[in-house]
Amino acid sequence: MASPPAPRPWTDARRARWRSRAIEAVLVLGIGYNFVLALVNANVFAVGPAVTYAIEFAVYAACFVLGLWSLDRRRAALVVGGLGFVVALAWLRSLASGQIDPKFLRDALIAFAFLVLGAGYRGSLPRLCLGLALLVAMVAAFELAAPQAYGEVVNPKSYFVNARGASAAGFWNQDSNLYVSATRPGARNFLPSSDLPRASSIFVEPVTMGNFIIFFAATVLAFRRHLGLPAQALAAALVVFLVLASDGRLAAGTCLLMLVLAPLFRRLDQRLAFAVFGVVLFAGAGLVAVAGVEAFDDTLLGRVFFSVDSIRGLSFQEWMGMDPGSAYRYFDSGIAYFIGSQSLPGVLAFLLAYSFLLVLPGREGRLFKHLAIFAFALSLLVSNGYFSIKTAALWWFVCGVLWQAGARLQPAGPAHRIPAAAESAR
Repeated sequence: MASPPAPRPWTDARRARWRSRAIEAVLVLGIGYNFVLALVNANVFAVGPAVTYAIEFAVYAACFVLGLWSLDRRRAALVVGGLGFVVALAWLRSLASGQIDPKFLRDALIAFAFLVLGAGYRGSLPRLCLGLALLVAMVAAFELAAPQAYGEVVNPKSYFVNARGASAAGFWNQDSNLYVSATRPGARNFLPSSDLPRASSIFVEPVTMGNFIIFFAATVLAFRRHLGLPAQALAAALVVFLVLASDGRLAAGTCLLMLVLAPLFRRLDQRLAFAVFGVVLFAGAGLVAVAGVEAFDDTLLGRVFFSVDSIRGLSFQEWMGMDPGSAYRYFDSGIAYFIGSQSLPGVLAFLLAYSFLLVLPGREGRLFKHLAIFAFALSLLVSNGYFSIKTAALWWFVCGVLWQAGARLQPAGPAHRIPAAAESAR
């Protein structure tokens, strides 16, 4: 009996392109579904929390369906083993405390889901990130040019009240439909005389907009040699515009620090990622001590003080993650939230796995890995925003692409493509 004909190469290529388009759609939905639901909430029907949960978990399912097939046995075993460790640790903590919070499992699930999704991507990563930044910038430009129209069409205030349980009374500007901190009291730090709101674009609230700027700047630094001069100039202009549009103080400072540290991170052994994490946290504590800050206020140093003070006050049960409710008391302290929600053993396991098991090849991979852990650690000093799918999805997606990419990256060219799985773990 004759064997069936082998598939044509162009058919395989077309399937790979469609799969990559589907992966791009899932990524965009993961970071932008709040924007879509806000539009629905403002113009079609009121959106409740159940809808947001359903869409978010559908995104996680799509990540595994589209990406898991691309992993070799070793990487698949690492993903499954990691998920098993997280579940087992949560189960042990629930036995000890008599409580379990599904949100903490969800925080960990984001990393695995988008790492797997990125591993299945075969498109142009630099081009994808540049396209995302253009989309964010266009919506932000509309928001700045017509804040009232944006407020009516998107209505973040109504969305966060209906879908996220916020209180309408907590929005100090009752005449605005924008997010609570979009028109905060006092002048902007950038463009102070403009009277413009803080743009949030597709993220609906400005904090995640700042996190996106940091992510985009990190990808530009890591993949600069894969972008032509016009694309590099456009990327730099987009970073500056988005910082000004969102009035991103932390974003601006983090981008400058990443720019200064990039030459070091390019050469630093990626197995020292855990050390980068620790140095940032200790530097934050040292800065507070040198500045003599002794009380919390809503400034950068005040928030860092709150994180340092929170760590000092953690009980043994909180260090071991056996008091789940305590994590919510540390909303402005990401590191205390991280420990309270995942436990100290969970945090240490993450750092060891990230440093020694997640090997990202090439100079690009080494630099991006260090920039990611640096930005994560810095954010933990002031908030827990990096546990949001809107932020975490982007970082872990790029890690997934690089994880599967192999030891060599193609030089800059028309396609700007990262080869698929050039390195196999045998």
